[in-house]
Amino acid sequence: MKPPRPVVSVSKDATVMDAVRAMAANKVGAVVILEGDRLLGVFSERDVVTRVALDRRDPDKTPVAEVMTTKVVTVREKAERSIVLRLMSEHHIRHLPVVDAEGRVVTMLSMRHLLRAEVQDLQQTVWELIAENAADGPGG
Repeated sequence: MKPPRPVVSVSKDATVMDAVRAMAANKVGAVVILEGDRLLGVFSERDVVTRVALDRRDPDKTPVAEVMTTKVVTVREKAERSIVLRLMSEHHIRHLPVVDAEGRVVTMLSMRHLLRAEVQDLQQTVWELIAENAADGPGG
């Protein structure tokens, strides 16, 4: 799996448009909202739709702090992929901040990247099984 990308963040004083521009520029679907090193929330494409567009809020004037998700689920750096996938599924989230021992956000995991890694692992397993069967020859 590729090394984690640096986390994309905006301050709590940023506007929705600032956050959307940061997401677009970095080709990510969510940003973390930080105050110094402290995680305050997450703002995602889903928040844009459900809390900005549907409420007809002006993205140039709406502070991201008013529309971000504040009950943020996080995982530690050493969390196993299966646990991360389960958490994301149970909480219906597509982006999950990863924090270090001090609670600082080190990266953001996305469901897409985790599933891509799962598929790569399955492909590797299939190729290993094919190689085993080819080495044994017909009839084992």
